[in-house]
Amino acid sequence: MISTFALHPAASKALIAKAVLKLPLFARAYAKGRIFFGRGSGNAAILKQLLGEDAPPPVNYVSGMIAQNSPCSASGSNWTPSVCLFKGERWYGEDLDFLRQFEPGDVFIKGANAIDPEGRVGILIGHPEGGGIGLPYGILKAQGIPIICPVGLEKLIPSCPAAAKGMGILNAGPRLGMRLGYIVLDDVLAVTEIESIRLLYGLDATMIAGGGIGGMEGAVMLSVESDDEALLTRMVRDMKALNRTPASKLKKKACAECVNPCIMMTKQ
Repeated sequence: MISTFALHPAASKALIAKAVLKLPLFARAYAKGRIFFGRGSGNAAILKQLLGEDAPPPVNYVSGMIAQNSPCSASGSNWTPSVCLFKGERWYGEDLDFLRQFEPGDVFIKGANAIDPEGRVGILIGHPEGGGIGLPYGILKAQGIPIICPVGLEKLIPSCPAAAKGMGILNAGPRLGMRLGYIVLDDVLAVTEIESIRLLYGLDATMIAGGGIGGMEGAVMLSVESDDEALLTRMVRDMKALNRTPASKLKKKACAECVNPCIMMTKQ
Protein backbone atom coordinates (compact mmCIF):
# COMPACT_ATOMS: atom_id res chain seq x y z
CA MET A 1 0.00 0.00 0.00
CA ILE A 2 1.08 3.59 -0.61
CA SER A 3 0.75 6.57 1.70
CA THR A 4 1.00 10.12 0.39
CA PHE A 5 1.37 13.40 2.24
CA ALA A 6 2.60 16.96 1.75
CA LEU A 7 4.79 18.97 4.11
CA HIS A 8 5.08 22.75 4.13
CA PRO A 9 8.64 24.14 4.46
CA ALA A 10 8.61 24.64 8.23
CA ALA A 11 7.30 21.09 8.69
CA SER A 12 10.04 19.76 6.41
CA LYS A 13 12.66 21.58 8.47
CA ALA A 14 11.28 19.99 11.64
CA LEU A 15 11.30 16.53 10.04
CA ILE A 16 14.85 16.93 8.78
CA ALA A 17 15.97 18.22 12.18
CA LYS A 18 14.67 15.06 13.85
CA ALA A 19 16.49 12.94 11.29
CA VAL A 20 19.84 14.71 11.64
CA LEU A 21 19.87 13.83 15.34
CA LYS A 22 19.54 10.16 14.32
CA LEU A 23 22.61 10.18 12.09
CA PRO A 24 25.36 7.97 13.61
CA LEU A 25 27.89 10.61 12.51
CA PHE A 26 26.03 13.28 14.47
CA ALA A 27 25.42 11.09 17.52
CA ARG A 28 29.10 10.20 17.79
CA ALA A 29 30.23 13.83 17.48
CA TYR A 30 27.65 14.97 20.03
CA ALA A 31 28.77 12.38 22.59
CA LYS A 32 32.52 12.47 22.05
CA GLY A 33 33.55 15.32 19.79
CA ARG A 34 32.79 18.71 18.30
CA ILE A 35 29.86 20.01 16.26
CA PHE A 36 29.75 23.41 14.58
CA PHE A 37 26.29 24.72 13.59
CA GLY A 38 26.32 27.26 10.78
CA ARG A 39 23.63 29.91 10.71
CA GLY A 40 20.27 29.41 9.06
CA SER A 41 16.67 28.42 9.69
CA GLY A 42 17.33 24.71 9.11
CA ASN A 43 20.08 24.67 11.72
CA ALA A 44 17.88 26.68 14.07
CA ALA A 45 15.32 23.87 13.77
CA ILE A 46 17.97 21.27 14.63
CA LEU A 47 19.09 23.28 17.64
CA LYS A 48 15.49 23.53 18.82
CA GLN A 49 15.19 19.74 18.70
CA LEU A 50 18.55 19.30 20.41
CA LEU A 51 18.62 22.05 23.03
CA GLY A 52 14.95 22.83 23.62
CA GLU A 53 14.48 26.10 25.50
CA ASP A 54 18.24 26.70 25.48
CA ALA A 55 18.31 26.95 21.68
CA PRO A 56 18.77 30.41 20.17
CA PRO A 57 15.56 31.73 18.62
CA PRO A 58 15.64 31.76 14.81
CA VAL A 59 15.39 35.56 14.75
CA ASN A 60 18.86 35.61 16.34
CA TYR A 61 20.33 32.76 14.28
CA VAL A 62 19.44 33.57 10.67
CA SER A 63 21.71 36.03 8.86
CA GLY A 64 20.49 35.76 5.27
CA MET A 65 17.08 34.85 3.87
CA ILE A 66 14.73 35.01 0.92
CA ALA A 67 11.74 36.91 2.31
CA GLN A 68 9.39 39.76 1.45
CA ASN A 69 10.00 39.31 -2.29
CA SER A 70 13.82 39.28 -2.30
CA PRO A 71 17.01 37.70 -0.94
CA CYS A 72 18.43 39.93 1.76
CA SER A 73 20.05 40.12 5.17
CA ALA A 74 17.94 39.42 8.23
CA SER A 75 16.49 42.39 10.09
CA GLY A 76 17.85 41.37 13.49
CA SER A 77 21.04 42.90 14.85
CA ASN A 78 21.09 40.92 18.11
CA TRP A 79 22.67 37.80 16.60
CA THR A 80 23.81 35.14 19.00
CA PRO A 81 27.26 33.56 18.55
CA SER A 82 27.47 30.46 16.39
CA VAL A 83 26.53 27.39 18.39
CA CYS A 84 29.56 25.16 18.91
CA LEU A 85 29.30 22.01 21.00
CA PHE A 86 32.11 20.03 22.56
CA LYS A 87 30.96 16.72 24.02
CA GLY A 88 27.42 18.08 24.13
CA GLU A 89 28.31 21.29 25.98
CA ARG A 90 28.35 24.84 24.60
CA TRP A 91 31.77 26.19 23.67
CA TYR A 92 32.25 29.94 23.48
CA GLY A 93 34.95 31.62 21.46
CA GLU A 94 35.93 32.51 17.92
CA ASP A 95 34.44 30.32 15.20
CA LEU A 96 37.71 29.69 13.40
CA ASP A 97 39.48 28.83 16.66
CA PHE A 98 36.89 26.11 17.26
CA LEU A 99 37.28 24.77 13.73
CA ARG A 100 41.04 24.62 14.08
CA GLN A 101 40.60 22.23 17.00
CA PHE A 102 38.59 19.71 14.95
CA GLU A 103 39.63 16.07 15.04
CA PRO A 104 38.45 12.91 13.25
CA GLY A 105 34.77 12.30 14.07
CA ASP A 106 33.83 15.97 14.39
CA VAL A 107 31.21 17.50 12.07
CA PHE A 108 30.19 20.80 10.53
CA ILE A 109 26.50 21.48 9.82
CA LYS A 110 25.45 23.96 7.16
CA GLY A 111 22.16 24.49 5.37
CA ALA A 112 21.82 25.29 1.67
CA ASN A 113 19.73 27.30 -0.78
CA ALA A 114 19.59 24.60 -3.45
CA ILE A 115 20.04 20.90 -4.06
CA ASP A 116 20.18 19.13 -7.42
CA PRO A 117 19.40 15.52 -8.47
CA GLU A 118 23.09 14.59 -8.12
CA GLY A 119 23.09 15.54 -4.43
CA ARG A 120 25.17 18.67 -4.93
CA VAL A 121 24.12 21.71 -2.92
CA GLY A 122 24.26 25.40 -3.75
CA ILE A 123 24.76 28.18 -1.23
CA LEU A 124 24.11 31.86 -1.91
CA ILE A 125 26.85 34.14 -0.57
CA GLY A 126 26.18 37.75 0.33
CA HIS A 127 29.36 38.38 2.31
CA PRO A 128 32.32 39.53 0.20
CA GLU A 129 34.67 37.15 2.06
CA GLY A 130 32.49 34.08 1.74
CA GLY A 131 30.39 34.29 4.88
CA GLY A 132 29.39 31.23 6.88
CA ILE A 133 30.79 28.69 4.41
CA GLY A 134 33.51 30.47 2.44
CA LEU A 135 35.85 31.08 5.36
CA PRO A 136 35.45 27.68 7.11
CA TYR A 137 35.51 25.60 3.92
CA GLY A 138 39.28 25.67 3.48
CA ILE A 139 39.83 24.43 7.02
CA LEU A 140 37.20 21.72 6.64
CA LYS A 141 38.66 20.46 3.37
CA ALA A 142 42.22 20.58 4.65
CA GLN A 143 41.26 18.53 7.70
CA GLY A 144 38.83 16.18 5.96
CA ILE A 145 35.90 17.13 8.20
CA PRO A 146 32.46 15.96 6.96
CA ILE A 147 29.72 18.50 6.26
CA ILE A 148 26.12 17.58 7.08
CA CYS A 149 23.70 19.61 4.99
CA PRO A 150 20.01 19.72 6.03
CA VAL A 151 18.10 20.89 2.96
CA GLY A 152 14.46 20.53 1.96
CA LEU A 153 13.39 19.40 -1.49
CA GLU A 154 11.48 22.65 -1.96
CA LYS A 155 14.99 23.82 -2.98
CA LEU A 156 15.44 21.23 -5.73
CA ILE A 157 16.90 22.73 -8.94
CA PRO A 158 18.15 21.08 -12.15
CA SER A 159 21.88 21.73 -11.64
CA CYS A 160 23.89 23.57 -8.98
CA PRO A 161 27.00 23.96 -11.22
CA ALA A 162 24.81 25.52 -13.93
CA ALA A 163 23.28 27.85 -11.35
CA ALA A 164 26.72 29.04 -10.24
CA LYS A 165 27.84 30.16 -13.71
CA GLY A 166 28.36 33.92 -13.82
CA MET A 167 27.29 34.48 -10.24
CA GLY A 168 29.35 36.87 -8.14
CA ILE A 169 28.95 40.04 -6.12
CA LEU A 170 31.05 42.00 -8.61
CA ASN A 171 28.93 40.74 -11.52
CA ALA A 172 25.62 41.97 -10.12
CA GLY A 173 23.40 44.07 -12.39
CA PRO A 174 19.80 45.26 -11.89
CA ARG A 175 18.29 42.97 -9.31
CA LEU A 176 15.71 42.39 -6.61
CA GLY A 177 17.67 41.84 -3.42
CA MET A 178 21.30 41.79 -2.40
CA ARG A 179 24.31 41.11 -4.62
CA LEU A 180 25.21 37.46 -4.46
CA GLY A 181 27.94 34.96 -5.08
CA TYR A 182 27.38 31.21 -5.21
CA ILE A 183 29.28 28.17 -4.04
CA VAL A 184 28.63 24.56 -5.03
CA LEU A 185 29.46 21.72 -2.65
CA ASP A 186 29.49 18.19 -4.03
CA ASP A 187 31.00 16.45 -1.04
CA VAL A 188 28.34 16.88 1.64
CA LEU A 189 25.99 14.50 3.41
CA ALA A 190 22.69 16.03 2.29
CA VAL A 191 19.68 15.23 4.46
CA THR A 192 16.38 15.88 2.69
CA GLU A 193 12.88 14.66 3.49
CA ILE A 194 13.70 11.42 1.66
CA GLU A 195 16.73 10.61 3.83
CA SER A 196 14.72 11.69 6.87
CA ILE A 197 11.92 9.17 6.21
CA ARG A 198 14.54 6.46 5.77
CA LEU A 199 16.35 7.38 9.00
CA LEU A 200 13.22 7.74 11.12
CA TYR A 201 11.00 4.97 9.73
CA GLY A 202 13.24 2.72 7.62
CA LEU A 203 11.10 3.42 4.55
CA ASP A 204 11.85 4.69 1.05
CA ALA A 205 10.10 7.86 0.00
CA THR A 206 9.63 9.41 -3.44
CA MET A 207 8.95 13.05 -4.20
CA ILE A 208 5.85 13.15 -6.40
CA ALA A 209 4.83 16.82 -6.40
CA GLY A 210 5.77 20.25 -5.13
CA GLY A 211 4.18 23.58 -4.35
CA GLY A 212 0.75 24.55 -3.11
CA ILE A 213 -1.43 27.42 -1.95
CA GLY A 214 -3.20 28.52 1.23
CA GLY A 215 -0.16 28.08 3.48
CA MET A 216 1.34 25.15 1.57
CA GLU A 217 3.44 27.29 -0.78
CA GLY A 218 6.78 25.55 -1.21
CA ALA A 219 5.34 22.24 -0.04
CA VAL A 220 6.96 18.90 -0.85
CA MET A 221 4.65 15.96 -1.55
CA LEU A 222 5.95 12.44 -0.97
CA SER A 223 4.76 8.88 -1.45
CA VAL A 224 5.88 5.97 0.72
CA GLU A 225 5.16 2.31 0.00
CA SER A 226 5.06 -0.45 2.61
CA ASP A 227 3.08 -3.54 3.59
CA ASP A 228 3.25 -2.45 7.23
CA GLU A 229 -0.02 -0.57 7.70
CA ALA A 230 0.68 0.21 11.35
CA LEU A 231 4.02 1.81 10.47
CA LEU A 232 2.50 3.85 7.65
CA THR A 233 -0.28 5.01 9.94
CA ARG A 234 2.21 6.13 12.58
CA MET A 235 4.28 7.95 9.98
CA VAL A 236 1.30 9.77 8.48
CA ARG A 237 0.09 10.81 11.92
CA ASP A 238 3.58 12.17 12.63
CA MET A 239 3.46 14.13 9.36
CA LYS A 240 0.08 15.56 10.34
CA ALA A 241 1.59 16.78 13.60
CA LEU A 242 4.64 18.25 11.84
CA ASN A 243 2.37 20.30 9.59
CA ARG A 244 1.23 22.14 12.71
CA THR A 245 4.73 23.66 12.90
CA PRO A 246 4.22 27.41 12.49
CA ALA A 247 5.72 29.13 9.47
CA SER A 248 8.63 31.47 10.08
CA LYS A 249 7.76 35.10 10.72
CA LEU A 250 11.29 36.41 10.18
CA LYS A 251 11.70 39.61 8.21
CA LYS A 252 14.47 40.93 6.01
CA LYS A 253 16.37 44.14 6.67
CA ALA A 254 14.49 47.35 5.89
CA CYS A 255 15.37 48.81 2.50
CA ALA A 256 16.25 52.12 4.17
CA GLU A 257 19.14 50.34 5.96
CA CYS A 258 20.66 48.92 2.78
CA VAL A 259 24.12 50.10 1.65
CA ASN A 260 23.73 48.50 -1.82
CA PRO A 261 20.19 49.47 -2.91
CA CYS A 262 18.34 47.32 -5.45
CA ILE A 263 15.18 47.85 -7.49
CA MET A 264 13.14 47.02 -4.39
CA MET A 265 13.78 50.63 -3.28
CA THR A 266 12.28 52.16 -6.41
CA LYS A 267 8.61 53.01 -6.83
CA GLN A 268 8.29 51.23 -10.17
